[in-house]
Amino acid sequence: MHISVKIENIIKKIITAHPTSTLSIGVSYRKEISWQTYGNRTCLNEKKLPNYEIGSLTKVFTAFYFIKLFQKKSVTSQTKVNEVISSLPEKNYPTISALLMHRSGYGYLTPLKLNDFIKIIKHKGTRQYNPYESNMCSNCVENILIHKRVTTRHRYVYSNFGYAVLGLIIARLETDSYENCMNLFLKDKLELTETNFGMENLLPGYFQNKNYGNWQWDNCENNVGKAAGGLKSNIIDMLKFSNKLFMEPVFQERPESFSLMGMVREKEGLWLKVGQTGTQLSIMVIDINNSAAAVVLINCLSKHCISLANELLQEVIKE
Repeated sequence: MHISVKIENIIKKIITAHPTSTLSIGVSYRKEISWQTYGNRTCLNEKKLPNYEIGSLTKVFTAFYFIKLFQKKSVTSQTKVNEVISSLPEKNYPTISALLMHRSGYGYLTPLKLNDFIKIIKHKGTRQYNPYESNMCSNCVENILIHKRVTTRHRYVYSNFGYAVLGLIIARLETDSYENCMNLFLKDKLELTETNFGMENLLPGYFQNKNYGNWQWDNCENNVGKAAGGLKSNIIDMLKFSNKLFMEPVFQERPESFSLMGMVREKEGLWLKVGQTGTQLSIMVIDINNSAAAVVLINCLSKHCISLANELLQEVIKE
């Protein structure tokens, strides 16, 4: 992977400001991948690469699971929530498509309660506290679906709860927990060996160079909140996953289908997804026209990482 002077300067700026962090960067171009790590705990052994909490990039994996369900005709993008979860009362529930695209009508803060906000304040944000740790178990999500009023205004509102509902739908369709379904999908269908919900080789998160550990998830029978942000991964697996996306016929035929993956279109053919916890940041940029992708993973928060991902993408295309 060629590193230009501009990219080197961005990397130096990040590492200088965050000397305790580990930065992993990589690119994929026409199925060929290359990568590098910088900073603390750099390791070039592929079997011991550091894993990161990828936060909301988990949503892309959840969405890709639905692409495969659509192809199997298990459901369609227009299937409504209550058509799968039959225990729900008669309401105007959103479709799977609306959930995937954050147009379900469920709010940004659903299902957080006052106690969650107190914990967030106590821990100075979400650096030590995962606000979705226990309130997104399947029974909680189903209870909210039963009792919460469903809005008919389906404008774009980013919703972690909407993806927890998608996790619940997967669990009901497959008659298994969301975590088991996704682990099998990652291993058997996507052939990713390091992307899972485990803690092996997982880097702790840092803020202002202070170690804040990792987000915890309630080990309930079926924590569907993990569908919104519970996965861990490393740079190689993320690049391999980008190649899976390029090879998927639906994206080659209709690039706009990336919107079903919860990704944001930066410009024609260029799609972006950012994930973060309180202390870890993950970025994936995809150029479908050139079959190129760039991934940036770091165990702190840095405002320079999106520009770094874009520069990496432009550099690999120029080569």
